[in-house]
Amino acid sequence: MGRTLVIINLVLLNLGLGWLFYKSQIPIPKSQPISNIQYVDQCGIECQKYIDSKIIIPTPTTLTKTVYQTTPKTKTRSVVYIPIPGSGFTTNNTWSDLAGTDFYFNKSDYPGIIDVAFEANIRLFNGNGTAYVQIFDVTHEVGVQGSDVSTSSQTSTAVVSGKVTFWSGKNLYRIQAKSLTADTAMFDGGRLKITLEQ
Repeated sequence: MGRTLVIINLVLLNLGLGWLFYKSQIPIPKSQPISNIQYVDQCGIECQKYIDSKIIIPTPTTLTKTVYQTTPKTKTRSVVYIPIPGSGFTTNNTWSDLAGTDFYFNKSDYPGIIDVAFEANIRLFNGNGTAYVQIFDVTHEVGVQGSDVSTSSQTSTAVVSGKVTFWSGKNLYRIQAKSLTADTAMFDGGRLKITLEQ
């Protein structure tokens, strides 16, 4: 009986060693590269709709052009008066200088100038005929265009010319007068009315 047990133990031992030897000879398979792994989408249509609803796609912004409207500046008109010195008279029927009425004027001294008029107080001594007065440009030796005024009144009357046209630059001016008849034309004083717009 003891001999039989020894034989059985030897057989079992041999079987165990044989099994270990056999197992050590079986090659272990190498792992597959990751690139060969295939993924199966199991999300489905409803799942995909849910994912799409959570993705925010920025919409292009509309560029708006900002227009700044400025209120046009309101221009203001004003009037400046320049007194003309002196007074005088004449009985001549041609333009004659009136002494003491010389003055200088330069329109560039008045920015925004748009109009100049000549205001003169004139009369006839006896009220017979017509008295005339004008501004004479001594520098250019010519009567100033638009400056002549007249009256037939024996009472000193303020007469206003139309638009007077002065040459550019600082020029010397003088008052001239004449009478249509032998009656005395009298200049009692005057001034320039300058209209500015700024």
